[in-house]
Amino acid sequence: MKKNITINLCGRLYQIDEDAYELLSHYTETLRNYFLKQEGGKEIADDIEERIAELFDDLKAKGTEAITIEHVEEVIHQIGQVEEIAGEDTSADTSKGTDAQASASEKTQQTGTTKKFYRDSQNKMLAGVCAGCAQYFGGSANGWRWGYALACIAWWLLTGITPLSVGGFFALIPFAFLLAPIAFAPFVPYLLTAIIAPETQTPEDVLKMKGKEVNPQNLATEVQEGVIRKKTDNGSTFWKIFVGIISVGLSTLLTIGFIVALTFFVIFLVASETMADSWWNIYEPEDLQAITFPVILSGIMLLCSIGILLFCSIHAAISSFGKTPSMKVRQRVMWFLLWVASVIGFIGCTTWAVNRLAKTQTARWDKRAGKRTDGIEVTITDELGHPFNETDYYFFKENDWEMVTAEHTDRYTYSGEYFTGDEDVRYLDDCNDYEPLIYTARKHEDDVEPGYYRLSAAVKANDVNKFIYLYGITIDEETNDTVTIADKVKEIPNCGLEKGNIWELLSLEEGNAFISEYPNTLNDPVLKELVDRLPERDKRKVLGAHDGLGYGWSYIYIDSIKVDKPHNTIFYGVTTDKEITGHNPTTGWFSATDFKLEKIANL
Repeated sequence: MKKNITINLCGRLYQIDEDAYELLSHYTETLRNYFLKQEGGKEIADDIEERIAELFDDLKAKGTEAITIEHVEEVIHQIGQVEEIAGEDTSADTSKGTDAQASASEKTQQTGTTKKFYRDSQNKMLAGVCAGCAQYFGGSANGWRWGYALACIAWWLLTGITPLSVGGFFALIPFAFLLAPIAFAPFVPYLLTAIIAPETQTPEDVLKMKGKEVNPQNLATEVQEGVIRKKTDNGSTFWKIFVGIISVGLSTLLTIGFIVALTFFVIFLVASETMADSWWNIYEPEDLQAITFPVILSGIMLLCSIGILLFCSIHAAISSFGKTPSMKVRQRVMWFLLWVASVIGFIGCTTWAVNRLAKTQTARWDKRAGKRTDGIEVTITDELGHPFNETDYYFFKENDWEMVTAEHTDRYTYSGEYFTGDEDVRYLDDCNDYEPLIYTARKHEDDVEPGYYRLSAAVKANDVNKFIYLYGITIDEETNDTVTIADKVKEIPNCGLEKGNIWELLSLEEGNAFISEYPNTLNDPVLKELVDRLPERDKRKVLGAHDGLGYGWSYIYIDSIKVDKPHNTIFYGVTTDKEITGHNPTTGWFSATDFKLEKIANL
């Protein structure tokens, strides 16, 4: 059962069913829009409505109580003739009108009306791009769809990249922005076309898409065909629901992504130092200060880019279910440009943060290695011909160190990783990851009185055959010859940049649980004595340094050094020289400091 509606047309009332009313409204609105663009078009449109009313009067005179869609289609067939609408030959019969219609169609084809590209709203599955290509270039819409799908598959097979899965995206967040542009490259042309190309909204747009001349005759035909398509299109509702479901799913994923990004952003603002230490391995305050502003901007840009996609997907979901009209082309272009700007801003700010972090770290490393940061390097040569930078040279002079041998050396001293975390403490240090490191630095104490002595030092290394050493000499009073009274070495533990026996002993005192790297030495009373000498404040610093992992420092010592003659000279220091250690030098690095020669007993 269909519902009838009473309409007022040119001052006369007619009963018409809903389908017929919808078709009549569409038709009169289309023709009125067309003629209003022409001079005197309003009068022509009024004449059209008057002519429709006359034809409806004829139907009522024949006993028709309610006008149906078939009556309206017949009226459109009659009114749609160019001659009748233009008023050139109102007495022409139907057959003559049909001949004129065919003649006009042939004329349109001969003039070669230019096609205009539109997204086909009447035959679309997603955005109507493939259907629009079929109308513009030829072929079937399904053929274009299959071709596009095969092109995407071929791209992924050739590049070896598949679209990131939902789980993979969140598992590979650091790499997603590198892989996504390659994986989703085939979608870019489709998305750009969907954003920029207009969609058919009116019968005039459909005629332009098909390359037909926009005239009353073709408009009338298109209106009728549109109604027929609408009545027979059983799949349009399915595809609207399908697009809506896809949009809802995408909106859900984007909402999760937005919440995750926002959570990380808020945590960074509230507890940035904690995040830097635990997640990004940024342990230095100046590093965090250098990247804070660009990281904040980068986070804002990321939230904006996700937010724009989220808004557009929600809008698409709502419009798919008919709750709101689709975006206009101008709106799509605006949101697309804003999204591109936010993505570019995110990439730019992230690059800025990375560059600032690299520059800050390089400057700090140069400073720790004793290099000047103003670009002006001064080289000072000692008495043995060893080249020093200013920082290393004055450190050696002020602390009475002497460089004996230096080959394949990168530096002589370093700072910033002292076991208490104090960045200003400088110590002996060298590094070479490519060639065997040959390094010997020493200092001496004169007039050492007889007794038993111990040499201790705080050290660390990442490879074998790095040693502290000691030897003593005295002058034989009878022969005036130099006599060696001691010659000992002790290898530096190669535990790298974590823990060390200083950290382990203090951690045991705190009751911490861990797997010891030095189970045989932690009960050494000498080692305990050396660690116990540290001030309480330094002990707390050791446990907190390097995010609570320590810097790998250990105490080692050479004990029971017997000096039985007066006025001796004791030399000690750090070395990798085979002539002293008896072992071949290796690559890697070492650090050594806090050397202490002390008398532990009398003879």
